[in-house]
Parts: sequence; C-alpha cells; structure tokens
Amino acid sequence: MNRSFDIALAQMTPANGDIGANLAKMEAIINECKRKFPNVRLLLFPELCTTGYVLSEMLKEAAQTWDGSTFQHMSQLAQKFQLYIAYGYVEKDRTENIYNSLMLIHPNGQCIGNYRKIHLTPFEKAWFSSGAEPVLVDTDLGRIGLMICWDLAFPELARYLAVHGAELLLVPCAWESPFHAPFQKFAMARAIDNTVYVAACNQIGWSSSFHFFGLSSIYGPDGRKIAAANMNGREELVHAMIDQNQRQALKKHFYTMMDERRIDLYREWTWKE
Repeated sequence: MNRSFDIALAQMTPANGDIGANLAKMEAIINECKRKFPNVRLLLFPELCTTGYVLSEMLKEAAQTWDGSTFQHMSQLAQKFQLYIAYGYVEKDRTENIYNSLMLIHPNGQCIGNYRKIHLTPFEKAWFSSGAEPVLVDTDLGRIGLMICWDLAFPELARYLAVHGAELLLVPCAWESPFHAPFQKFAMARAIDNTVYVAACNQIGWSSSFHFFGLSSIYGPDGRKIAAANMNGREELVHAMIDQNQRQALKKHFYTMMDERRIDLYREWTWKE
C-alpha cells in the first residue's frame, strides 16, 4: 500500500492588518505551488498569516469566526485546486474571545480541523485567550495533529498527539530572531521523540519589533531535516514527500521508543510543579 504524498510549506511575509492583500498573496502562492509541484496534496501557511503577527487592537478588528469570510475564500481555493490547506488566523468565538488559531480545510472545502493555540507566549497572553483542546484530524493522507509555534517547546502536546495516532504534525509559526537554534532543535526533537513527521512553516521579515527568520523545515520521523528553506531570508516554497511506509519501517528498526514506553511506571509518578 502506497502511503506517501507531497507536502509544501509557504514561507511568506504577510501584510500587517490587510486581510485582503494577504488572501490575494496566498492565492498567488497556491497557484505557484501547483505549477511547480503539481502533486502536492497539502499546503501549510504560517501562523497568523491572514493578518500578520501584530499584537495590538488591530486583532479585535481582524478577528473572524472560524466560518467567516476568510474561511469562505480559502474553502473555495481548496476546492478549486483540490488541496488540503492549513493557515493561521485570528479567531473570535460567539462571546468575542480571541484566539490564535489554525484552520485545516479538506479539498472538498469543509473545515476538518480548527485548533486554538494552547501555549501562548508572554507577549500573546495580553491579547489572546488560550486554547484548551488538542486537535487530531483523520484524512486520506493519514492522521494529522495540529500545533502552533511555541507549542513546539512543550513535549507533552506533541506526545499526546502521537500517542493518539498522529503521523504528521503541522506547525505554523511566527518564530523570531535571535532564537533560530531553539526553533530548529524543538522541531527536530518533537519529530524524533515521537517518530512522526513535523512540518514547521515560519514567517519571514519584520513586524513591529519582531524579525521572523524563516528557516521553514520538514523533519522526518528520525529527526532528520528532509527539506528546508534557504537562508537567504526570502519568501519561498519548501517541498517534500511524506512517506508513512518509511516511518513504519523506522519504528521497527532502532526507533522503537513509542512501543517501549513504560506507561506502567509513568502512571505512578507524580509531576512536580
């Protein structure tokens, strides 16, 4: 059984506060992706790519319900290009709480996953409510776990997703300088820790005092970087094949940790604050 498919990451610089301009850019990127890599099944955009990473009152104006105009536009594109599309956006719920969220759309245009960032940075806590639910999505590409940026720094979430069957973790980011090394090491660790693929798509460019360095990358289940953006600080597409058959082979030879966990002991241990 062939369980491989192509994935792409859209490393980009959003226009701060201009949803219309960002949606137009994202549509152009989708067109470019399908022209360069016609076999791509899933395209991941960065964290908060529809608004830019701006921590200000602008967020309240830019926030939309999950099924708002941004979703409607992206849903049409998913159907037109027969593509799974994942993107970061500012979500508001029915009581006007605001979340840093990740939407995953099926090629049929339906929302199949909407994740609200659980681990907020100190800067973000003043603006966003924290999510509380991990999100796993069953697709014909396999089971996909959703995370956002700073979530990479917390092994517990990735492990939960992996234990519950995630084969690929999608992680849109707005990761800033000078923390290049932690970004790459966290992503690599979450991949090798759990024997899963990790796709981390970062913003590039400036927003207020933040400089986003890109380095979007895809890591294999053995922690190996299998595709990465160039270090030229530009917008670009990162493309790779996800091979679940290879992942299963790795899990049987050396990378057997998930099957050898001592959960009989872990349950007895107490976690100290």
